[in-house]
Amino acid sequence: MNFKLKHISKLSDEELMIQLMDHHSDSALIELHARYSKKLVGYFYKMLNKDSEKAQDFVQDIFLKLMEKKHLFDPSKKFYTWIFTIAGNMCKTEYRNPYKISISADEYEISDVVFQENLAEKDLFNLLLEKSLNGLENHHKETFVLRFMEHFSLQEIAEITETSIGTVKSRLFYATQKMAKELKDYNPNNTKPYVFYVTMW
Repeated sequence: MNFKLKHISKLSDEELMIQLMDHHSDSALIELHARYSKKLVGYFYKMLNKDSEKAQDFVQDIFLKLMEKKHLFDPSKKFYTWIFTIAGNMCKTEYRNPYKISISADEYEISDVVFQENLAEKDLFNLLLEKSLNGLENHHKETFVLRFMEHFSLQEIAEITETSIGTVKSRLFYATQKMAKELKDYNPNNTKPYVFYVTMW
């Protein structure tokens, strides 16, 4: 296919990567950044305990890694599973860093002050949901975020996390059961949190 006949914005992610690999196209890199930077910021924000500055830094880093590792991309594969695999590995490396800033459960403690301020029931539920999510082990949290917040398929999650679909299902089952148990007393009547209502399979 002659990519020159197509405007850069009309190229698929995979075609853009070919342009980047074969021609070092700045336009292709800019287009990929436009398509994925916001989504990646959201992913890193969720995975890194809502540290917005670190999430932005990680997005800058991942596009540098993209340039460094572009020769490793297989154009027959989906770009978005490849880039999220890199993102997931970056988070795993961060979790292993003994000097990283972690958020303790104490910082999420729901005290009497919350109720004195008449925090809305839905807001309280969302706060507890966040606490429950951050209480998961990293691999369970990653799988939950990819499925229910980033809306990847089971097959895509298996590729991103480099595991089997069976492992993905097992992790989702554990995560949703654990969170549902913790949140069962805080389920507002006027909302349907995805923890309980999203179909897993």
